[in-house]
Amino acid sequence: MTARIMIVDDEEPIRDSLQGLFEDEEYLVVSAASGEEAIARLRKQPVDCVLLDIWMPGIDGLETLNRIQQMDAHLPVIMMSGHATIDTAVRATRQGAFDFVEKPLSFDRLMILARNAVHKRRVEQENRDLKRQDVVHYSQQELIGDSAAISEVRTLIKRIALSDAPVLLLGEHGTGKAVAARMLHAASKRKEAPFIEVNTASVAAGRMDSELFGHEKGAFSGALHAQRGSFEAAHHGSLFFDEVTELSMAAQAKVLRVLQERVIQRLGNPTPLPSNVRLIAASTKDLDQALHEEKLREDFYYRLNVVSIRMPALHQRFEDLPLLLETLADEQAKILGGEAVRFEADVVEALKLYTWPGNVRELRNYIERCHILMPGEQMTLSTMLPPDQSSTQTASAQATYGEDGRFSQHVSDDEHVENFHDAREAFERIYLLQHLDKHDWNISRTSADIGMERSQLHRKIKSFGLVPPEKGSS
Repeated sequence: MTARIMIVDDEEPIRDSLQGLFEDEEYLVVSAASGEEAIARLRKQPVDCVLLDIWMPGIDGLETLNRIQQMDAHLPVIMMSGHATIDTAVRATRQGAFDFVEKPLSFDRLMILARNAVHKRRVEQENRDLKRQDVVHYSQQELIGDSAAISEVRTLIKRIALSDAPVLLLGEHGTGKAVAARMLHAASKRKEAPFIEVNTASVAAGRMDSELFGHEKGAFSGALHAQRGSFEAAHHGSLFFDEVTELSMAAQAKVLRVLQERVIQRLGNPTPLPSNVRLIAASTKDLDQALHEEKLREDFYYRLNVVSIRMPALHQRFEDLPLLLETLADEQAKILGGEAVRFEADVVEALKLYTWPGNVRELRNYIERCHILMPGEQMTLSTMLPPDQSSTQTASAQATYGEDGRFSQHVSDDEHVENFHDAREAFERIYLLQHLDKHDWNISRTSADIGMERSQLHRKIKSFGLVPPEKGSS
């Protein structure tokens, strides 16, 4: 893999000579004439190592080093200086520089240092990737929360786990169906055997038989070697079909036959093989509609639907949101490094105003974005990132008063928020209206409840053009 080096020096001849040196060694080179330019470029294009001059106009090298480390604490930076003192070198290394070299530069030494820095970067990245897999793997073994809805799911899983009956997991995207499937397997008598997952939507229809039942060498064009299928790999264990309605009608018939006869045949081999699996299937679709549209075989459906568990959407268990935020923030800190972001109580309340259509998966992505952009920060109403920050499709929170004069809110996907400022204002507006309505527009009680000075609350009310419902309807 080709490494990318950034050279930061205000002297153009030095930049040009270093660029030629590293390009001759087949490095990709990015150059910047100032610390400010280097920071701007790094925000758009990651690199594997930075060669950074100390004495530059504008922000000097040490301040640039500090800002680079705030962006990426693991990026190796080699400091360069023609006016170095021992004190400067010590400060740079204490501040986290990978190494320090004096001008005039020894190209051989610089090349060795850069090679070592890039190698260190790659090794650390591989370790972080492995750690990320471990952390995510661990977090996906449990359903997070203490709400009645999620506690009921856990109870059902414990009751069902010891049976070999098929299980159908229903619910929206991101509600934890795959996590529930792993929990079922982990609590079952099959826990020492494999848990095999098949995402039916990602397998081409023409390859489904091979994916499920395996094939022998030469069974079809491109079958260069024999391969086990998912049923064979999951023997004595559990087989999880994610998005089971994506199976073709023909594949459903074949799976049903395997469940009934408990044998499979590899493509190209008539010899039957035993198949002892516990089938767990998941779907986000309305299965009654799938039956009506003839996308799901009736006999296959009834064979699957011995026991079903419906996973609650996030908006149905908002009492779990504080624990989810804390747990997932700690997870991201372990994965990405640095301190975990934290969310003040009023921010948690504001986040409940969003419907979270992607559920816990969307929440995890949101917290990852918060950690990348604001690592270690305490999120407040004035600094929080909006949940959906897409440039043209951000869900805008809308507030209205019903016929009874009481406040209500909803989130509309049809509205467009052009920038972060507008998205944050939408949340602040709903949050204030909610609490003003709660206290019948008593400013003193509202300000005490949300921890905002009365004068500041008055300014916010005026800036948003908020009026009590009876005034708004007159």
